[in-house]
Amino acid sequence: MRELLTGAPRWAALLGQLAHGAAWALLFWIATSQGVVGLSDAAIAWIHLVALGWITLTALAILIPLIPSATGVAWRAPRLQHLALAAFAVTAISFPAAWIADIRAVPVVGGMLLVAIAFYVALALWTLTGALRGERVERAVARAFSLSLLLFAAVAILGAMLAGAITVSDMPPWFAKLVHAHALLALLGWLTLLIYGVSARTLRLLFNVRSRLVFAHIVVGTLGMAGAIVLAVGAGAGSQTTIWVGAVAMAIAAVAFAVDTLDIVARARGAAASRAFVAASIIWSLVAVVLGFGILLGRDWSEAFGYVVLVGWIGQMLDAHLASLARPLPAWIAFVAFQSAVLYGFVGLLAGFAAPVALAAAFGMLGWCASVVAMGSAYRPIE
Repeated sequence: MRELLTGAPRWAALLGQLAHGAAWALLFWIATSQGVVGLSDAAIAWIHLVALGWITLTALAILIPLIPSATGVAWRAPRLQHLALAAFAVTAISFPAAWIADIRAVPVVGGMLLVAIAFYVALALWTLTGALRGERVERAVARAFSLSLLLFAAVAILGAMLAGAITVSDMPPWFAKLVHAHALLALLGWLTLLIYGVSARTLRLLFNVRSRLVFAHIVVGTLGMAGAIVLAVGAGAGSQTTIWVGAVAMAIAAVAFAVDTLDIVARARGAAASRAFVAASIIWSLVAVVLGFGILLGRDWSEAFGYVVLVGWIGQMLDAHLASLARPLPAWIAFVAFQSAVLYGFVGLLAGFAAPVALAAAFGMLGWCASVVAMGSAYRPIE
């Protein structure tokens, strides 16, 4: 696992962590100056700083060593792939900044971001075609990566369309539906399915334990992919029936993944901090399932749902992998601080109170500082 994490471009991992820290600072400023009710420009900037600047940038950096390791094929154009990652990094940081600095720049930066994502995805898909002629396992992994990256491209296209329409004074009626489709496809399609696919490889490397629930992988892969797409299509079309079908499929996939992953964690030895992060991530994913169904039943839980999915489910799973590089004491401090951050943010957004969200941001910053110390003090490059 260390080889994969340290094999990722170091500058990208560092920039992703800087975006992580900046996100907590931005959340504190929002909670103390603007409150937490309503989707303001600053709130949209925070969402994209977390989703693009922290999580996606880190994930795309890790994919650079992970794809060859998991599929057995080398990058066809490694220098271009690093250039594509650099282009994504610049635009991923610039896009949330545009929401705060000057909203008129959002369409231009959004278009540049789409080009950078298309550049990265095209090169990755070109490389993955080489694995489709390999062994059965390598072919399956390559297909999973390819589908996730295609969903990422679809998210980017929808996002660019929304960014292009943001300065229009008379917003078309389809805009709100497209916003929901974009958000669901990003959170439950691209990011969630990427974790489902990548963790099949990385959890084995983290804990030296193989999954023994093969059927769960089939359920997670098929229902997760179908559910995310159906859910996003239903949101875009405004069809409640379609939304429910997609939501049920995604919920079944989430439970199947939870059962399989918790079984792995229960049988693992060592890597205690990473196991704790994985278990917390799974718990928050199930909380997100409950929140999601509450939204479908008419509850106003959308902001809490988005926060729990991003920071609780996805963020803690990412932190679980990074904790494998860390020293124990600061890693455990980071764990406690991050779970406090997720909990207080969840409660504050659910109740509509800014004070708990500000406290969540403070805990998040503490956790970030501890994780930086933990990884920095233990980091050593591969010889």
